[in-house]
Amino acid sequence: MGAFCVPGGCGAANIFSAVGGEGELLMSRSGFTRVVAALLAVVMMIGVTPAHAQDARTLRALTSSEGIADTRAPEGGARVVVFGDSHSSGTNAPFTADERGCLRGAGSWPAQLQARLGLPTGELIDASCNGASINSAGLHFSDEVRHAESLGAIGPRTEEIIIQFGKNDHWGNPDISLRYSVINCLTDLVNGCGDRAVAAGTMQDPAAVTPEYYAQRMEPVIDYLRYYAPNATITLMGYQEYMPRTGGEICVRLGGVDIRKPDAWALVSYMDRLEAAIGGAAEILKVEYVDLRAATAGHSSCTVDPWVNGVVDARVPALGMPWHPSVKGDGVTAGLLADRIARA
Repeated sequence: MGAFCVPGGCGAANIFSAVGGEGELLMSRSGFTRVVAALLAVVMMIGVTPAHAQDARTLRALTSSEGIADTRAPEGGARVVVFGDSHSSGTNAPFTADERGCLRGAGSWPAQLQARLGLPTGELIDASCNGASINSAGLHFSDEVRHAESLGAIGPRTEEIIIQFGKNDHWGNPDISLRYSVINCLTDLVNGCGDRAVAAGTMQDPAAVTPEYYAQRMEPVIDYLRYYAPNATITLMGYQEYMPRTGGEICVRLGGVDIRKPDAWALVSYMDRLEAAIGGAAEILKVEYVDLRAATAGHSSCTVDPWVNGVVDARVPALGMPWHPSVKGDGVTAGLLADRIARA
């Protein structure tokens, strides 16, 4: 049976204690249920993307974005173009929504990168979208490229193309994304988060995440970008550190309490293999690679200085989606990329 742990003990149905920032918190079965409900509520938001035009109109109205046209690039293309999922588009409030209904979080790393580089409007086009994938769920990489082209972003003037994908794709078990792997990990006390879960089809299969498969899925669109932006440096970028590189524990900060699940080796293994696949695919495709996980090591949700969001974590000054970059984390990414571009 799977277990959740806090400082003081582990358990699924038993009473256990948690030491938070304000002292000791006793968590009963009903308290545990509320914790799981809170975690599921935020996990369910991961990977959600607008399904049709009505959704886009609703999101634009809710985020006061109606009537605001997407930024167009100058003739010949933007200097920098970004493609990716919610880890690129940003998940920290307040939000806006583009013409597709894709959400933009405040202080996303593309926005901070544009400011650091001093680029005027239109010289950095961010085509990323929450819920996007290489070619599985939501908008595909190719869809984002088409959107960027509609804005005149890709052309001979384009100098940098930065790509961040993989977390919303299906690997091994064709109907399971990371989002549902996490949900099943939190709720399935029979199959858990290990070999049994992979065999049962309730978790992604870490063994399916390889550099060769990642490169195969990316190659057609990479080749297209090479042709239409012949002067651009193309970079594949990994993800921040969200959990330790070894062992099987995942952790998220809930208020002032670290909520740990020590038997989630499949999720930890998946993140390890995804990072290795992105780096290996960059070599296969002969493009650049940014190891963001190494650059943010030691700053996951349950560390002293987190650069990713927990759930109502007072140490992170903005309201954002858990296991996604905080505004500070996005700033670290923007600084890393700005330095690389300046040296080019």
